[in-house]
Amino acid sequence: MGAQREKKKLGCGWKILIGMVGTIAALALGVVVWFNLNRERIVDSMLSSEGAEDFVGRKLPAFDVELTDGTHITRDALLEDKEVTVVVLFATWCGPCEEEFPEMDAVYQKYQDKMGMIAIDVDFLDSMDGLKEYEQSHNLSFPLAFGLDNETLDFVKTTTYPTTLIVDRNGVIRVHRVGSIPSAEVFEQLLTPFMGEGYTQAEPAYYTFMAYAKSKAVPGVEFSVTTDKGTETYVTDESGQCSVFFDQRTDMPIKVLSVPEGVEIVDGGEATTGLMSTIVRLPVR
Repeated sequence: MGAQREKKKLGCGWKILIGMVGTIAALALGVVVWFNLNRERIVDSMLSSEGAEDFVGRKLPAFDVELTDGTHITRDALLEDKEVTVVVLFATWCGPCEEEFPEMDAVYQKYQDKMGMIAIDVDFLDSMDGLKEYEQSHNLSFPLAFGLDNETLDFVKTTTYPTTLIVDRNGVIRVHRVGSIPSAEVFEQLLTPFMGEGYTQAEPAYYTFMAYAKSKAVPGVEFSVTTDKGTETYVTDESGQCSVFFDQRTDMPIKVLSVPEGVEIVDGGEATTGLMSTIVRLPVR
């Protein structure tokens, strides 16, 4: 009789566990379904820099954040004796952050005598304990800090991760990038203009051009970007993206030249990059 009772308890326990797993799976599926249904609206919100605050040209405001080892670091300590400093705002669940951090870390290890760097977790789903686990599993050289509800970080609020600020030796923000920097090569390109004795004011830019139509990424969209050096032509890849480094940010004209069958050019195919070094949606639908 007792054995049967124990079996019943065990059976109920398994049922509860299975039910919990099923609930979690259903929630995850719900998130995926919701994202797919709202993909274009989400992408539009993420891609548009209209109304976004541009921090380039401003002094990096003072802040004080707690590192994972319990110590604190301030803006002044981070900038001290460095030719360039990088501040990344991120979340532990952020996929693009996961991709870019090893690339950034390789560059940081190469130049850490000249550059400062910190990644600050500012997402409401995260915690200091979760950040510590993240640090242990990722083995990064640059420090991680937890900045949620930190009033000294109120100067920049974002829910788009990663957001990267590159600061020159004078404490002035020179690059404000919303979106990942997925390669060490590009990260190094963005940093090296700030290094060396001959530094003068630099504002390099790294734009990711994206083509979306009917809630899907569109590969094969041909477009041109015109700078003071001339006009260059580019094509979106299989992910509907094309990322380009420019040595000086400026408001550059864009022209969509051709699109795949079934995709329509809007607004005459004309747009501009805007000044923020970020993500730009190409005028197609």
